[in-house]
Amino acid sequence: MKIVCAIDGSRYSQWALDWLRHLNPPVDCALLLVHAVDMTQFKTLPKLDQKSRSALVKVLEFSLEGAARLLEGAQVKAAKTCGDVRAKLLRGRAAEVIARFAKRERADLLVIGSRGVTEFQPMLLGSVSRRLLMQASCPVLVVKKPAGTLKRVVLGTDGSIESWEAVAWLRQLPEKIRPAVTVASVIPPLPLESSRVPARALAVGDQVEGALRREAQKLAARVAGTLRKAGLSAKGIVLSGPPGAELVKLAGCERANLIVVGSRSGRSAQEYFMGSVADTVVKHAPCSVLVHRG
Repeated sequence: MKIVCAIDGSRYSQWALDWLRHLNPPVDCALLLVHAVDMTQFKTLPKLDQKSRSALVKVLEFSLEGAARLLEGAQVKAAKTCGDVRAKLLRGRAAEVIARFAKRERADLLVIGSRGVTEFQPMLLGSVSRRLLMQASCPVLVVKKPAGTLKRVVLGTDGSIESWEAVAWLRQLPEKIRPAVTVASVIPPLPLESSRVPARALAVGDQVEGALRREAQKLAARVAGTLRKAGLSAKGIVLSGPPGAELVKLAGCERANLIVVGSRSGRSAQEYFMGSVADTVVKHAPCSVLVHRG
């Protein structure tokens, strides 16, 4: 197993490292620590006078030295979790170079910390994690809370290949990690909110929603049964409403440590950020989120 963990020196990236310890990676796990330094914003360097140019070069050199020390310190700490730990300093826009590195290394999991949306300037590290979700070619664990024993998991399922791959990920957890899983199949609202919709359309809508609920119940029960066969405690439930919002709400009610969802790859940036269930969950979840990419 190969894991790439992005660090930036914040408490959030430290939580990301701590999560790896609680996931109990296999002995043969290889951990690759990465830190990205983006110097592309300084392309106006030639426009500065000689003195200012020299000063900026010096500042950038200090930045690279600090990044190297950051990776070195993280490597020492991470060695307690994984025997094979390497560190790599990347240059360029964080999301792009980290996603490219993870793909080149054929990583099985990408881990990154995220501030979420409840703190000041939420889109700094948070924007990196969200863009990684769009660009990564492997599952992404977005760590939003300090690590702890993985006791309760909310799994969103819709019958897609990606959601079944998320089920497979949970089934492969080490035997000493056996969280209680709530499998949620969410029925999105039918587009019948308009006051101009005739009464007969509402009646048909009720009929359709009933059929959708029956299928959702079957799916949730099937997934829960699959997890129970792997030794996990699992129950299936059906929810109605916007899927992302419903999963976030459920995670709060269940006091979940982790939300697991699938997400289809190959989507445009606008499509992802405007309509992705995974993006909604990552932005608003009260806990960490694992997004299984397909």
